[in-house]
Amino acid sequence: LDALVCNGRVDDAAGLFSKWKGRVKPNTVIYSTLIKGYATAHQSGKAMAAWKEMRATGVQINTVVYNALIDAQARVGATDEVAELRQAMERDGCVADVITYSTTVKSYCVKGDLDRALEEFRYMQRNGMADEPIIYNTMLDGCARHGRFDLADSIWEDMERCKVAPSNFTLGILVKMHGRRKQLDKAFELVESLPRRHGFVANAQVSTCLMCACLNNGATDRAFQVFEALKRSSKGADAKAYSALISGCVRHNHLGMAHQLVEEAYGLDGGRPCPGALQETESVEQLLKAYAQRGLMEQQGVPLLESLRVAKVPINSRVFASTFGHGAAGSQGGQRGGGGGGRGSRAARR
Repeated sequence: LDALVCNGRVDDAAGLFSKWKGRVKPNTVIYSTLIKGYATAHQSGKAMAAWKEMRATGVQINTVVYNALIDAQARVGATDEVAELRQAMERDGCVADVITYSTTVKSYCVKGDLDRALEEFRYMQRNGMADEPIIYNTMLDGCARHGRFDLADSIWEDMERCKVAPSNFTLGILVKMHGRRKQLDKAFELVESLPRRHGFVANAQVSTCLMCACLNNGATDRAFQVFEALKRSSKGADAKAYSALISGCVRHNHLGMAHQLVEEAYGLDGGRPCPGALQETESVEQLLKAYAQRGLMEQQGVPLLESLRVAKVPINSRVFASTFGHGAAGSQGGQRGGGGGGRGSRAARR
């Protein structure tokens, strides 16, 4: 069961468990494994059904199980169910721990009820349970997602005052938040100073967040500066970084730049594809849609699709449907057979 759950096949695990019920007595570990799988899969209803089945069959429920149940509800912002579980937890004599409170805070953050999240967070602070970065990150992320920047500033001040060390995840949240506040210089300053002050190296995810902040503020040149620095780093730029920059270029109508980035990301220019490129094709679809909207499919889009096909990049039928309309695959085959050839000159793309 654990192997199936760890590989994202919780429904298969549940089916196997059903077959075993006549031969294997259900126990806490089995249900806990399934509930954690449901949490990861955002199947909160099935997690609650498993809990009710445990109660009906008399299987012991401990704090670990309740925390997994609360997590399943927290991930979808089901705060009423979280409250129900907390009450049942108390009735069953299971003591709430740091994970219980942290996950409850997460549920309110996901829902957008930051005032209730703050109440739980302040309780944790008063009782010495807020000494790890994860709870601060949860609050900061909730504030950033729901535009509560004033509260985010207060939480960040608390984090620094209490000497809770930030992580790359913290830095990424702060960069995204200041980007949304149009405070791009502040985002750059944090990326420069925070790792140095706290002894860590800003990772690729932080660089991608900073690049996206630049793009969202119309600072394309600064986005490319961040991207070039990321390419020079030890691990280089991954597919997510390329995808974010390609999408940003398309949004800002820099289609020539986007086209060159696609060629670079997938190795169409003779270089090596970037790590994970074959799993990230959404930005290519966005570029093709832009070509279609501007009447540039024959000149730019079709040659690009042919190059991607030769490179064995898995472009699915959704791309053809969105760029050519219904029956695209057949018409695309005809265009390929027509020998349009080549990717088009870089000058033409510009």
